[in-house]
Amino acid sequence: MSPTKKVILVPTDFGDSAELALEHAIEIARVINGRIVLLYSCPTLYLSSFDGAIVPNTDVVESMRDAGRRGLAQSIARHVHTDVEIRPLSTLGDPRTCILEVAKETGADLIVMGTHGRRGLSRFLIGSTAEAIVRTSVIPVLTVRAPTSQRATSAA
Repeated sequence: MSPTKKVILVPTDFGDSAELALEHAIEIARVINGRIVLLYSCPTLYLSSFDGAIVPNTDVVESMRDAGRRGLAQSIARHVHTDVEIRPLSTLGDPRTCILEVAKETGADLIVMGTHGRRGLSRFLIGSTAEAIVRTSVIPVLTVRAPTSQRATSAA
């Protein structure tokens, strides 16, 4: 009987930190004989500095989900040369909640995620997704920070 592969959950927003987190997760998966679940959570609620919460209509949400699916496919295509299984997964909802739920549902052994996603006021109001996951996850979380030069580029 072959040993069960370890599951590494990699949430992504397709930014530099998330891409670097996926690269680290691939290296870890090679060492531990693991597989990766690459997760994109499409948020359904946004905070605006002027009007409070904004709930996008169904067409906007579906367009964002389609963009997320395309982003997952592109991320996986960039790593097709690896010998690590990467399974895409798209969810709808608050990324903080979705990440924890998917970790439980998939039996994830580790979460590997970037530290930088949202910028500016929305990050202040909503809070850091990575920080929330580190504080509340019952499984280990490895956070990956993009080099300063990449963060400056993606913030512009």
